[in-house]
Amino acid sequence: MDQISVDTAAVVVLAEGASTSDVSNKRGHLFEAFVAKLLATQGYGDPRPENLNITSEGIELDVEARHTVTNERVVCECKAYSSNIRVPLLAAFLGKFALARADDDRMHGLFVGIPRLTQEAREQAESAQKKLPGFRYLGSFEICRLLEAAGILPSWSDGPAIRSDPTVVITEHGIVAAACELDPETRKAQRWVTWRKEGSVPSPVVRLIERELGKGLPVATLGDRGTVVPVRVPSPPTVIEVQGSSSDFEYQLPAAPAFFVGRKSVSKALLEKIASRPTGGSIVINAKSGWGKSSLALQIQGAVQKAGGVALVVDTRTAERPDFVAAAMERSVRRAVEAGILNLSDDAAFSTLQGIVETLKAAEWRESNSPIFIGFDQFENVFRNPELTREFRDLALLVREVNAPLTVSFSWKTDLVGWTEGYPYRFRDEIRDASLVVMLEPFGPREVETLLRRLERSLGKKLNRDLRQRLREYSQGLPWLFKKLAGHVLTEVGRGLSQDDLARQALNVQGLFENDLARLSPAEESALRVIAQAAPVAITELEETAVSHALLESLLHQRLIVQVGDRLDTYWDTFRDFLNTGRVALEDSYVVRYAPLGAGRLLRVVVAAGGSVSVSDATGQMETTATVIGNYARELRMFGVLTSEANRVILEPDLMNSEDREEAVRSRVAQALRRHKMYKLAMDMLSQESNVPLGRFAQMLPAEFPTVEAKDDSWFTYARSFCQWMEYAGLVHLRRDGIVRITEEENSPLPRLLSGTVPVRVRSAFPGSSPGPSIQLLRHLSDPSKSARPSENGFAGAVRDLTLLGVIEMDEGERIVLSDTSLIASGVVDSTRLRRVVERQRGMRNSFAHLEDVPSASPQSLGEAHRDHLGADWADSTCLSVGKFIRAWARECGISTKLRSTSA
Repeated sequence: MDQISVDTAAVVVLAEGASTSDVSNKRGHLFEAFVAKLLATQGYGDPRPENLNITSEGIELDVEARHTVTNERVVCECKAYSSNIRVPLLAAFLGKFALARADDDRMHGLFVGIPRLTQEAREQAESAQKKLPGFRYLGSFEICRLLEAAGILPSWSDGPAIRSDPTVVITEHGIVAAACELDPETRKAQRWVTWRKEGSVPSPVVRLIERELGKGLPVATLGDRGTVVPVRVPSPPTVIEVQGSSSDFEYQLPAAPAFFVGRKSVSKALLEKIASRPTGGSIVINAKSGWGKSSLALQIQGAVQKAGGVALVVDTRTAERPDFVAAAMERSVRRAVEAGILNLSDDAAFSTLQGIVETLKAAEWRESNSPIFIGFDQFENVFRNPELTREFRDLALLVREVNAPLTVSFSWKTDLVGWTEGYPYRFRDEIRDASLVVMLEPFGPREVETLLRRLERSLGKKLNRDLRQRLREYSQGLPWLFKKLAGHVLTEVGRGLSQDDLARQALNVQGLFENDLARLSPAEESALRVIAQAAPVAITELEETAVSHALLESLLHQRLIVQVGDRLDTYWDTFRDFLNTGRVALEDSYVVRYAPLGAGRLLRVVVAAGGSVSVSDATGQMETTATVIGNYARELRMFGVLTSEANRVILEPDLMNSEDREEAVRSRVAQALRRHKMYKLAMDMLSQESNVPLGRFAQMLPAEFPTVEAKDDSWFTYARSFCQWMEYAGLVHLRRDGIVRITEEENSPLPRLLSGTVPVRVRSAFPGSSPGPSIQLLRHLSDPSKSARPSENGFAGAVRDLTLLGVIEMDEGERIVLSDTSLIASGVVDSTRLRRVVERQRGMRNSFAHLEDVPSASPQSLGEAHRDHLGADWADSTCLSVGKFIRAWARECGISTKLRSTSA
């Protein structure tokens, strides 16, 4: 007991004065006198103080002195802190001493660290004592032994038999010893006892100890058997353990282990660390609000208990005083004793954090070394109290001295603590530096899929595909938001709303937002609306408003606002718009997967059937599967073009009855795209560069859709599909190398869905074949009764070339029709009109002009020139074929050509 007490003894300097500065000045001089006595025990005299600082951590003093016999100099650095001295302070002194000794190899160095060094610093000091001549370190144990040997300090064995918190008290009346006398049963402090080497302790010293150290306990001199009734009886700290949810989607509470999802690699790694650590340590779990910190702590608790250990997770929102830490630790230790993991020594103490740590160090641990885990959750609330934060900081440092698998964890929100008023940054950083730090990320596709399946179990039925997709994408990978949306779905379905209605109404989020507001106090709602009106608003700007820190903390805890950098915003843009306008203008976040081509084919079938067609009929007419029909229909439903009904595809009645269906559909699609996050992303990118390559647009999508799992080529397909839809809606121009903004000067025709382009397998350069079959197909389309369709061999080439020319299209019945009826009349093609159409194709105007100048130009030369103009990579044989096709098309367009002369 003596050695343990001495080794952990605190050294405090107490003084009375007329003011704070007067007290500090007297404390500094008293510490100087104490250090002089300490140096005198080693033969040094005439100490000269070089630097004296009194900080929130304690007293710092730099001294130089000379040995009274050898005249050798000593440089001494003294730190009397409230917590153990860490490596950086020792390392700084060692560097300074090494430089001084380089100038004087007889110089000595003394580092005084009170109460003592941390384990890492002690190891460095012991190494330095072996390698660096003249260096010595003194901690509480060495200091007390020197003072006792010099007859300055009384023996610790003279104090109370059962004690904790030994303290060396330095006053103007001399040096005395003090310690807490413990109750034999509870091991809690009953009173402070003080004694000195000779004679009684002066009354002013007793009053100082009672005022500065007592914390409500009475103070008595040694041998005084008077009262042990506390002067003040503070209420014991309230220690509340965190409770988990009772269902999958109770988002107001952290997930209990039975409902825990994901985080497998993180929880496995932490459990292995907790179970196998040879010494105590700490963990910091950081993430934004609602990302699962508390759920992870409860999962670890359950895993530790399952492994035969003891674990509890404490809610630190009830922490108000530093003694909360000792109270929580005591509960953990006593629970471990009840479980048979620990056997406490006879001198166990629970009054202070230091006493509990020493109790753990002296305890007998079971051979299996079953782990003990205590998690402090909602830790951001601790940062409002610097003294409380300091006590937790001390816990993070002291727990490392326990040679057993003891783990302490701290969980705090990264979207709150960065700007809390009066925030103790240094203590926070010291906790993080001493701990293993774990940063949580949002859920990925697999975790969200697990939650979707659990939601289906709760509903007792499969989720509508559209509703499923909206939940996946609206939740943004945030556990709390998915649970909130899922709980809302359960409520809406429970009151009779169908899944189809929910999908069509975008989850009926207006009802969700109204429920959010209904549970707020008037002050909270007012603060929320202030933030929404200015959001995203800088935190500093709110200081000038009536929005208090308490209101901000409440809204953050309810996850109605979030922090983005140094700004605050509502948890959803749609919620912000609802607060400001009273309406829900939902930003869509589904992934657009399919291009307009397939959707247009389905739409034409629906229109041809009068606005409604069964899935089976559409499948037969399009010669495809029901899955493909469902995929095309999904995109059109998301755009508000189709209604949702089982086993049928139905065009919205107002679109079907519109005078110009194409423009009505285009307007509906444009309206849907403008509220889509992919459109906003594209516009942001176009605001920074005139042309956005599809590849770069595709690279941005995975971060926008964290819950969607796709390969890189799939993301490119999605990006291209969305850009094609934007082109159809008249929002951008789509070019080979990317998308560009539409300018007022441009009047290029827009793509169409109801009379779409004829699908061709390969879209290569024009011309791809001779014009004969194409001219025959034009005559056939103009009057099928007078002209037969081309043969099977020529039909495909004719369709391809006429499609490139833009003179044919698909009608509502999926039939090929003429889109330019002025091109042919009475079976005769208008060569002048045909030439204008053909010359719109790249390179054809130049080729025709060359033929007019040189009618005998060879097919090879024409083909090579056309290849060079297009930048194509053609073989000579291909050039020859293309040249022949160009000459033939030129003749159909009224241009005379000649065969080369034999002399040529």
